[in-house]
Amino acid sequence: MAQGAASSLHPVTPQCPPSPSSSSPAVTKGLFILWAVPGQGGRPLQPPTLQQTQALVRHMAEDAQELFIFYEEDQRLTIHNNLCRTNHPPDWLRGSVTGPRGLRALWRTMTRMAQVLQNITRHQRDLNPPGAEILRRLASTHLKVRGLLSNLEGLFLSPSSRPSRQPPPGPTAPTKVFRQKLEGCRTLWSYSRFMAKLSTQLEARSRHEHREKLRSQRGSQLPARS
Repeated sequence: MAQGAASSLHPVTPQCPPSPSSSSPAVTKGLFILWAVPGQGGRPLQPPTLQQTQALVRHMAEDAQELFIFYEEDQRLTIHNNLCRTNHPPDWLRGSVTGPRGLRALWRTMTRMAQVLQNITRHQRDLNPPGAEILRRLASTHLKVRGLLSNLEGLFLSPSSRPSRQPPPGPTAPTKVFRQKLEGCRTLWSYSRFMAKLSTQLEARSRHEHREKLRSQRGSQLPARS
């Protein structure tokens, strides 16, 4: 189990209700409550199916896109369409999270994203009153990232095999307000693209495994040659 979990991408969440719909807020909220609470010993209760993980990642991709669009408009950065929508993401949002070390790569990326979301939130608290919509949306996205991290950590069964926790970055040096807004906007844009790519990869993997399953079933149904 430990070796299999560490060598694949999809077992990142605990067992969730079948066929979840990302369009239902109530279902989505329930899924993330399950996602954020590991089982005994810090491990998921049961490995999820690829379809369940695919639905959750798809929702995170949708959430990331919605947060970016709101942030871009809320910070009045839509004057030039390409101001935030850079083709040069940060290094930590460029790497692949597939392959034998996919879980650890995804853990590192989500750890960094959680820290960045905290920095963006800290800056926005200086600009907005408590309870502002931008703060609520940032907190919601941060909760989802932390939920994913919680279950990724649970998959590393022994303490020695778990990725080491990196200390959070210290307060950033004071910069102009506009520069901070722009940096946050570009990071959220890159994050939304990262999650969209991850969702696409999982969907492609699901289709591939479905084809392989059908091919295997057809092969087992062929009459034996005498």
